[in-house]
Amino acid sequence: MKITRSGWLVLVCGLLVVAPTWADFNKRIDVSTWLTEHSDLGFKKSEVAAFLAQTKANPSIIPIIRNAPERKWVWSQYGKRMVSDSRIKRGQQFVVENSAQLDRVAQATGVDGAIIAAIAGIESNYGANMGQHLTLRVLATLAFDYPRRRAFFQRQLAEFFRLCYSQGLDPTKVTGSSAGAVGMGQFIPTSYRDFAVDGDGDQRIDLFHSKADNIASIANYLSRHRWQAGAPWLLAVNADAVKPQWVSAKANNKGVALKEWQQRGVLVSNAATQWPQEKFNLYAFTTAGEDEYLLGGANFYAITRYNHSLWYSRAVMDIAQAIATP
Repeated sequence: MKITRSGWLVLVCGLLVVAPTWADFNKRIDVSTWLTEHSDLGFKKSEVAAFLAQTKANPSIIPIIRNAPERKWVWSQYGKRMVSDSRIKRGQQFVVENSAQLDRVAQATGVDGAIIAAIAGIESNYGANMGQHLTLRVLATLAFDYPRRRAFFQRQLAEFFRLCYSQGLDPTKVTGSSAGAVGMGQFIPTSYRDFAVDGDGDQRIDLFHSKADNIASIANYLSRHRWQAGAPWLLAVNADAVKPQWVSAKANNKGVALKEWQQRGVLVSNAATQWPQEKFNLYAFTTAGEDEYLLGGANFYAITRYNHSLWYSRAVMDIAQAIATP
């Protein structure tokens, strides 16, 4: 089929509308508008513009953000990958090597050392891999070329500049994950601002170099999201008693009292004796065969505030359980 000149113009204009504009950030109107609206980044506007001028968009990270494991795997595949023998073994070593700091944090926040270790293991392999992506490049790309979460990542970009200014960092040199997270615990900039704490007493919060700050910050994050010391993590259920309408598709902090789960025949442990009014939700975890069901309470929910995935929260608790019971 022959396309007329007017047809070509329509086609080209259509592509310009739907395709991202990978132009240099300092030449883009949307970036200029964003800069005008943000005068509180610590650095001068001209300095921020200069940093962005040194940065190129990285379109390859967008598919990474889009393709969450839950969209193409089942839990059993994800769990096998995340809850590995090597990660558990390294977690046990991490607990031994950092026992004094983990004990202090546990006393202050109630968060178990094994949970902190499990999160550090999943997020950065216990600090061995905190990400090699240039954080400014990641955040600028997602802030201006990922429409679905533009507002979120523009907030992260603004906070990243403030963080670099306060820490005396060159924004063009900082590295982290493909989502713009940094440190052993992989904190996004707003989480760094809101939940990071000084764990080594040097009057400075440094998630880039201080293991103690990272440990204390992970614990503080969970504590601020209502971690309950001593409360059960995950509870086994009688799958035959489960009714589909009882299953929660997403994490929430409402739930049903353990005493009622026991009355329904779902709870198989004696946890209701000690925690009769503690609220738990029933969650399903997909496998190649029949789904697995578990009850998760306030602590399970707290971990889903760190990462909203149900699978992530279960992986953390499975690793922590294995670390705590070698």
